[in-house]
Amino acid sequence: MNNNQSNINQAINQSKIDKLNINQLEINESKINYLKYISSIKAHKNWIKSVKIFPSGNIISVSDDKSIKIFNGLNYKIIQNIENAHKKGIINLFIKNENNFATCSDDICINIWTKKENEFILNISITKAHNGRITNLIYLLNDNIISCSNDSTIKIWELHNNKYQLLTSIKINYNNFDNYINSLLLLEDKNILVSSGYNGTIIWKIYEKGMNIEFIYCFKEAFGGCWNGLKRIDDDRIIVGGEKSLKVISIKEIKIIKSIEIPFRCNGIITIEEKGIFLMGGWSKDILIFRNDNFECLCRIYNIHNEYIVGLCELKNGLILSFSGDTTMKIWSLNL
Repeated sequence: MNNNQSNINQAINQSKIDKLNINQLEINESKINYLKYISSIKAHKNWIKSVKIFPSGNIISVSDDKSIKIFNGLNYKIIQNIENAHKKGIINLFIKNENNFATCSDDICINIWTKKENEFILNISITKAHNGRITNLIYLLNDNIISCSNDSTIKIWELHNNKYQLLTSIKINYNNFDNYINSLLLLEDKNILVSSGYNGTIIWKIYEKGMNIEFIYCFKEAFGGCWNGLKRIDDDRIIVGGEKSLKVISIKEIKIIKSIEIPFRCNGIITIEEKGIFLMGGWSKDILIFRNDNFECLCRIYNIHNEYIVGLCELKNGLILSFSGDTTMKIWSLNL
């Protein structure tokens, strides 16, 4: 057993994790329209699983239909459509810069895409990267990629000269239940990595410029049930979306500082620090808007999609994009 696994087991077995009372959520069902509808994009033939924004403002989406689509961030017209980008549904993606991004899939592969002659092409494919669906991946402090899976592992991959090498593999296994790992969050300025899933939320320290990570602490009560619901609120706090609850964690104090009950399972969160709010959607067609300071729920906006909401993101022009199992992306202005 390595030191990381020993430390994980020790943290899980101890009982010092703060257990806070969950305040009953009181939703203001005011008719004030905090979101104003702008337009819709019929993007895919199946559930949209992840949407990210390039530095230029262009939009990229991936779907269960196995395709990748890139849209102009101003007029929302399609720039490139990559059909059959994976052999099965695509779950997530991470943008490195304007010319490089990576995708992960139910086909247990990681694909690295590079722009050449103004179009993205497949550059590297890490086949059989995990033994189960790969739920999330991010670029670390260099060209290394870290990935997580429902096979209960976190892996670090070194990319060099169009080749890849597995540097680190950590197995998180401390109970007989599903140890799915759903999300990853990099706090680059703090050299901190956060992973979240059915095994709780774990804080890791990054060493050697992304060559290795070391376990710090596990919050087993901070259940991370989705791959779009682990976000940074501000310099210190992060928020974890789970099954009918949100957990706010202080990185500085290494503790849960707030638990919030919600009326449905969280799928996706975006935080808008300059406005002091965050938005949340999930196994519902509705969006909740909260304040960052006291976590008051400002409103619940009903039926913004025809199917469950998978996630949200903020566009470069300040507009909000929501995406859903109804195969559409919708654009909104935020009236706050």
